Amino acid sequence: MKHLSGYALIRRHLRRYPHSLRQHLLRELNLLVTYEPVIGIMGKTGVGKSSLCNALFRSEVCAVNAVEACTRQPQRVRLRFGNHFLTLVDLPGVGESQARDGEYRELYRELIPQLDMVLWVLKADDRAFSVEEKFYREVFAQYNGPLPSVLWVLNQVDKTEPAEQWNWLSAQPSALQAERITQKQVAVARQLGIAKADILPVSVRGRYRLSGLVEAMITRLPKQARSPLVPHLQSGYRTTSIISTASSSFGDAVVEVIDKVIDLAPLPQAARYALQTVTHTVARAARTVWSFFFG
Repeated sequence: MKHLSGYALIRRHLRRYPHSLRQHLLRELNLLVTYEPVIGIMGKTGVGKSSLCNALFRSEVCAVNAVEACTRQPQRVRLRFGNHFLTLVDLPGVGESQARDGEYRELYRELIPQLDMVLWVLKADDRAFSVEEKFYREVFAQYNGPLPSVLWVLNQVDKTEPAEQWNWLSAQPSALQAERITQKQVAVARQLGIAKADILPVSVRGRYRLSGLVEAMITRLPKQARSPLVPHLQSGYRTTSIISTASSSFGDAVVEVIDKVIDLAPLPQAARYALQTVTHTVARAARTVWSFFFG
């Protein structure tokens, strides 16, 4: 019923469009509403990929196993909430052996075009990231084509020394830990040749900055993937700010869809201009009914 109400309101704003164009637009808008984001989860075995995903999303992603990696083969986990789907591609951890890394390198290259985003998880108490640097430079930096956004997640920062100073009650590091976490961000960014802002320190166990990671994901995902991600988030992350960003992006995506359809339609210039003048009215309507589709 909610979906019908949402589409009914949008149809009302599309009544000025020719019937065939209106039907085309509704099909394109439905593709936006039902878009299925695909997020790759990368990182060595033991960095806490599964625990991180289970902390972010409503559905359990992968059984956490501290003894043996649960991702020796790529695992596609398709999450469903209501009418919305999200696919997580849990990738094998790099650095296990040279033979395996060679296989993984080719696997990553094949998967890149399918991904909307990559969460590359690092362990905060690891001393070096030469394996990640090698993979990033050989696979991502040399890839010819559009690249998904990569967010580097510096996980388990509660283990940063002196680990006994972590304040579990306030879910915050001590002043000395905070200083060393920042130093680690700078060092990792320098080694990988990326911006410090792309290194996001978090702790699942310490309940630290997970909301900041979600905000970065919503901001960096392609516009069409932002709103469909929201229903899958744990309730604590579906904040006013997240919803505002997602709904605004949905409106922008609607504008792009309408402009594309009008540009391709065999219409006189005057008719094309007249339709374009109501584009933003339709986009405002789409933002208004955002909760019908994604709430």
